[in-house]
Amino acid sequence: MIPVFSWGQDSLSWPLDSYQDRRYKENWKLEDWSIRDTQSRDWSDKIKAVPLSKNKKIWASFGGQARVRYMPTVNEEFQSPNSGLFTLRLRTHADIHFGKNFRVFAEGIYSNTTKDNSDRLGAGTPVTNGAFLNLFGEYKFDLYNNTYMGIWAGRRELQAGHERLLSPGNWLITRRSFDGAGFYVGNDNNKLVAFVSKPVIPVPDGYTTRDENTTFWGVRYESFDVAYNTTAGFGVPSWSSFNKTYFEPYFYGLHRENAVYEDGVANEQRYTAGFLLAGPIKRIFNYEVEAMYQFGKFGDKDIRAYSITTEFGVSFPEVPTQPHVWLGFDYSSGDQNKGDGTLGTFNPLFPQVAQFFGEHGAMDRKNLTSLSANVDFTIFKVVKSRLTYWNFQRSSIHDAVYNTSNGILRAGESNSRDLGDSMQLSSVITLNRHWEICATYNFWVPGQYFWDTQPSSQTSTHTQHFFMITTQFTF
Repeated sequence: MIPVFSWGQDSLSWPLDSYQDRRYKENWKLEDWSIRDTQSRDWSDKIKAVPLSKNKKIWASFGGQARVRYMPTVNEEFQSPNSGLFTLRLRTHADIHFGKNFRVFAEGIYSNTTKDNSDRLGAGTPVTNGAFLNLFGEYKFDLYNNTYMGIWAGRRELQAGHERLLSPGNWLITRRSFDGAGFYVGNDNNKLVAFVSKPVIPVPDGYTTRDENTTFWGVRYESFDVAYNTTAGFGVPSWSSFNKTYFEPYFYGLHRENAVYEDGVANEQRYTAGFLLAGPIKRIFNYEVEAMYQFGKFGDKDIRAYSITTEFGVSFPEVPTQPHVWLGFDYSSGDQNKGDGTLGTFNPLFPQVAQFFGEHGAMDRKNLTSLSANVDFTIFKVVKSRLTYWNFQRSSIHDAVYNTSNGILRAGESNSRDLGDSMQLSSVITLNRHWEICATYNFWVPGQYFWDTQPSSQTSTHTQHFFMITTQFTF
């Protein structure tokens, strides 16, 4: 008997209730093809599970997404100039199945902006001639007792855990993708995943190119397959709000030429071992712990770095607005001595850009300590909001503050760790299963470090105000 596979989320009913962040994780398989005509809610369901052969063994699903965003910043990086930009991003895909075991998934992306910051490749860089975001073949087959194995090769978005180390970066103008190959073996509750890849670099006013100077590989165990949503705003919800225990140990390897740190520029060979553990306690309380240790070589220096995240929260399902409140602590090591033979700066690899430290996407998980207090709440059932407070500190006074594009946000001599305090309010309005609107306001009061390292041309250090309004249509 040839098994019927789910390529991603289980299709317990048709059509699916929601779309996924990585569209190739959706399963639109039909056993009874008459359901497509009788249960389709609108035109978008009718372009899913479309037969391409008379015997229906070859079939395809089609879909896409359009996103428009405006982001003005007042006193960007605490200096007097203001900035603002519009961004446009379009995605469209075809998921073509040849029988029950093999498929080809192709997804194109187009993006543009009114302010192309080409120095931040991968974050501020559009692909104005379009590019392939995903283009891979995948073969999946049964092993025994509901255990399966799958292999893939081509261009593919990768995602893991709470996206602290590996994410497509939905906030980005052009999402992050990788060229490579991988396999997985297990079932929907226990799975071993491995891959080897090279990152894809968006090229201004062009297509994309493979980063031949970087190789990234990894292996991890997943206790279940996580259904990431397509929310345009604050992305994946806190893991503390999940209703079952999740465990993910992992090991990643990164080789990157000409990596940039306060300690200099050199080739980087870095290995990351860590785990994520999160889940509920008696249905009311919830927790999350993620710990990561890194070792390897940066030029002739030894890498010794680490990072830890802890969250503890409580939900109030019977209270109006159903608030979920949690406290968080993040620590990522910095280099303690520029002149010694060790690099202590943690590298977050390919993380979610704006999920953890503010939608402005300014700082990365390098030489950073953060205390946060958060509350999620729901208004009128269609408005989900998150209010967050952060206190930011440098982990080491001998290391720089890093941006989200493998570069340095601010460097300079200072004996202060204080990077300031920030607050943010984000709200996602879900009009229907296609349309959503996200609005964000963030302010960041600079700490003493930014006062000490402010350029001489600036007479004062100003509070930064960041605004974002996004509208997104997914089909």
